[in-house]
Amino acid sequence: MPEKGWTSVEIYLLADRGYALYRQGRYQEAAVIFEALTTLDPMNSYCRTALAAVCLALGFPERAATELTFLLNRNPADHDARARRCEAYCELKRWNDARQDLAILQRNGERNHSQRLAWRMQASGVQ
Repeated sequence: MPEKGWTSVEIYLLADRGYALYRQGRYQEAAVIFEALTTLDPMNSYCRTALAAVCLALGFPERAATELTFLLNRNPADHDARARRCEAYCELKRWNDARQDLAILQRNGERNHSQRLAWRMQASGVQ
């Protein structure tokens, strides 16, 4: 539920602006917007996932993993969040954690994510 005084439409418009900044490679500015949005609407999955994506782009994989873990604790079936967290774990070289997320994706038939992440781990020399 958004913070009092903020409507869902206003949250959406800010998120749209943050996404546009992200697409332009203006990650710092996008981070400010998504950080604010997760404060205004802490349970907004889109904003939290977007913040994690920005954190990865800025080189903060630990923060990204934290945001994605929050989402996965609420919804373990969120395959996009799990795939992105696997990427964060790869950046952190937390291979066992990455393997666990990859195994869950594979068990659930997420072929595109699974194959891409398996290749990434393989390219890093991880079996």
